[in-house]
Amino acid sequence: MTDFSQLENYLEVETEKYNQNDLLSLNHYIHQYVSHVPFENINVQNKQPIALNDEAMLHKIIQEHRGGFCYEQNRLFKNYLVGKGFDVELISATINTGDGWAMRGSHMALKVTINQQNYLVDVGYADVPKEAMPLSDPQEVISDINGYFKASYIDTQTIEMCKYKDGGWQIQYRAMDVPKTISDFEAGITYNQHNPSSIFVKKLIVSKATDTGRITLSNSHLTITEHGEKVKKTVTSDNYLAILDDYFGIDNINILTFERS
Repeated sequence: MTDFSQLENYLEVETEKYNQNDLLSLNHYIHQYVSHVPFENINVQNKQPIALNDEAMLHKIIQEHRGGFCYEQNRLFKNYLVGKGFDVELISATINTGDGWAMRGSHMALKVTINQQNYLVDVGYADVPKEAMPLSDPQEVISDINGYFKASYIDTQTIEMCKYKDGGWQIQYRAMDVPKTISDFEAGITYNQHNPSSIFVKKLIVSKATDTGRITLSNSHLTITEHGEKVKKTVTSDNYLAILDDYFGIDNINILTFERS
């Protein structure tokens, strides 16, 4: 079993206070993780393999101050929670891109069960609350600095995760409440690492939650969201490495394919 003590130190987890298999502890672990570890696709942009084992992912986080995307983040976080004694399953989801649906089942999320109550947990998606989303009836809305979220069953197996935007609830993705293994995501992993149509191949994405909102870097802009207000800064080939360091703590790294978009 992986020793996650270094990770807990890096995440500043309060292990003496939060050490039970309960919602309070789960939400603390989620909050600390997403506040310290960015969502990012730098390896894909650099045409390097992503980190699909604990050793490689822990090295990225602790030694390189990096993060990853869903297959890296949620797979690692699942193992961390299992080591804490939680009941956790990998589940697949399909992202709503706004223009249609992404590759079916290509997103990885987590279902955590506490005292027979299911929760949707996702530390590998760039816009989620910093806590678990209860899959309850009636639906419970989660209020976060970045907005309002909810997750619910729309049938016996299908889960919808939604965010309140522009005066209504918008579906972010649909997940299937069916246990998966990492091998079940092989097609999605291959697509999102190599296919020119994949958003992760098309452009750089680095995003991290903050206490006041979120910071997100793309090829062309750094977007700083604080209390719902957005400020954009132009990114160029001359300043983007400094931005990675200053805003995300990512240094000593090169993005081999920087193109304005």
